[in-house]
Amino acid sequence: MSEIKRTVNSNTSFPRDIVEAARQYVLQYFNEKAGNELLYHNYQRAAKLAELVETIGADADAETKEIVKIAAWFQSVGCVDDYKNYVNKSVVQARTFFNGKGYPEAKVNRVLNAILNSKSGSTPMNFVEEILSDAVTAYECTTGFFEKNPLKRLEEELISGQRVETSDWEQNQMNTLLEAKFYTPYAKVNFEPTLAQNILTQKRVAEKGRAKAFQNAEDDEENRLRKYQNIEKKTPRSGIQTFFRSTYRSHIHLSLIADNKANIMISVNAILISLLISVLTYQDLASLSPQILLPVVTFLVTGLTSLVFAILAVRPKVTQLNTAQTPKEDIKKNIVFFGNFVNLELEEYEQAMDAMFRDSELMYGNMTRDLYFLGKVLDKKYRYLTNSYNIFMVGFVATVLIFITFLFINV
Repeated sequence: MSEIKRTVNSNTSFPRDIVEAARQYVLQYFNEKAGNELLYHNYQRAAKLAELVETIGADADAETKEIVKIAAWFQSVGCVDDYKNYVNKSVVQARTFFNGKGYPEAKVNRVLNAILNSKSGSTPMNFVEEILSDAVTAYECTTGFFEKNPLKRLEEELISGQRVETSDWEQNQMNTLLEAKFYTPYAKVNFEPTLAQNILTQKRVAEKGRAKAFQNAEDDEENRLRKYQNIEKKTPRSGIQTFFRSTYRSHIHLSLIADNKANIMISVNAILISLLISVLTYQDLASLSPQILLPVVTFLVTGLTSLVFAILAVRPKVTQLNTAQTPKEDIKKNIVFFGNFVNLELEEYEQAMDAMFRDSELMYGNMTRDLYFLGKVLDKKYRYLTNSYNIFMVGFVATVLIFITFLFINV
């Protein structure tokens, strides 16, 4: 509910000299001492509190109005000196202001007590204190609460130098609203409905913030325990599909390259070995030229070894991670490659596939493990292939060198 403005009775005597002096003192103090980080507890807030106490205490006597308005001007000026305990510093500034003014000590004490009892958690002891307390509560918890909240939060962050977590902030604001209380009849009628509405709205905001914070904390905890969960929330599905598609294609292409190279080595070694054996058997060159036997035997041994490694490179390798002793819960973790599910019954295989399709975490885990073991197979294939080519190269070079050596010796 919007604030209802009340007109001050025109025939009420209201001394404005001391009140105006208080306003000027506060304005000058904010101008000289306050920094730009005071976005909420600033001169504008003091001026608004002065308006609110005049509205709430419109039916009070002139002395009460004077005292409560001076207290309103000084209520938040202490933020300039000590943000955490600004009420106490406000009292110090008010006492400094009254020095030399000749203001009655009884009134000074009423002003100071009103400021002290305006802080959160204090209970007002008289009508002056009730008016100021209601004005502070109305300013902080009713009209414009959600518009001023970001400024208040930023102010605290700038002054403390620490970031305030959203969930903690929303809960603190909820507590502030729940602890708010009005004392004067005018405030109860005009501000309590707005306060109630703000509590309802803030409750929804705080619950939403807690749910989000709980989800984030739950995700962080689960991320330490499990993999591939909620992956589609963080990475676009198209990006995941592209990754697996290109990686599988790369694995298959590398496997084809290795097979082709191994086939070349098998063909070359098989032809040369067959040719040498045939020639040696047919012409009996060993008996005619014994010096030829050593290079021929050298090539036969190295060529045969190279041939064996090339065959090992292209020999099918079926990875079997699931056995008869594998628990049912673990079977569904490795069912992409045929070697891991051929021993399963059809019903078991269907159940495992159904579980995988219903759980994106399980599906991504299956595909990732399949890629991993494909890589292990490729690694072994290329190791065999490297050994085959290295042995062939060494054997061929050794054969030629031995042959040339015997040739020059004979010459």
